[in-house]
Amino acid sequence: MIDLKDVHLILKGPSGPVAILCGIDLAVEAGTVMSVVGPSGSGKSSLLAIIGGIERPTRGRVVVCGRELNGLSEDELARFRRRHIGILFQAFHLVPSMTARENVALPMELLGRPDAQARAAELLAEVGLAHRMDHFPAQLSGGEQQRVALARALANEPDILLADEPTGNLDQATGRAVAELLFAVQARRGATLLLVTHDLELAARCRRRFRLDGGRLVETTAHTGALKPERTLAR
Repeated sequence: MIDLKDVHLILKGPSGPVAILCGIDLAVEAGTVMSVVGPSGSGKSSLLAIIGGIERPTRGRVVVCGRELNGLSEDELARFRRRHIGILFQAFHLVPSMTARENVALPMELLGRPDAQARAAELLAEVGLAHRMDHFPAQLSGGEQQRVALARALANEPDILLADEPTGNLDQATGRAVAELLFAVQARRGATLLLVTHDLELAARCRRRFRLDGGRLVETTAHTGALKPERTLAR
């Protein structure tokens, strides 16, 4: 499902090049639920962006859903994301001039699905917002906006869900409710879930757990969820 080989990311900084990711090797099977924790600026979001085809690595091989992303054009990457990747951001990123239903329907309309509006209504019902589908983002609470964003991420039935601090802008109770919904939706659909979070309790609920620090990825749990000695997945 996901296979990274010797992935590096080096970005320009005011004082020169900055190494964000340093030789990441990662293999994730279909249906896996995994979390990545680490300090701010450690490269967690960059790792998700590379897996999602949003960011290109400086070097290394990235294979997702059987496609090698390195050689794809920007248009090809956009089509790949629409068909295979659902992304849930911390900041919701809803279109303010569109209703909840229109926001969810948008990615399906981009693929030319004639049932986009009807399917959007079904997805909003799945996340408990059937009664709010014709409201605009400004009329919704933070938790409701994140549920709309989750419904939108699910719109094209993605193989992979990338969740970047999905509870970071929410209070504790609302964040917990959104997290429960995220795990429940993943379990129903069997999608692969990659969760970036600062919440260690949330991270601990994932089948595989990783820590990213200094550009290097360390796995802290086995596939069974049992603790094991840390091993660096980098070269």
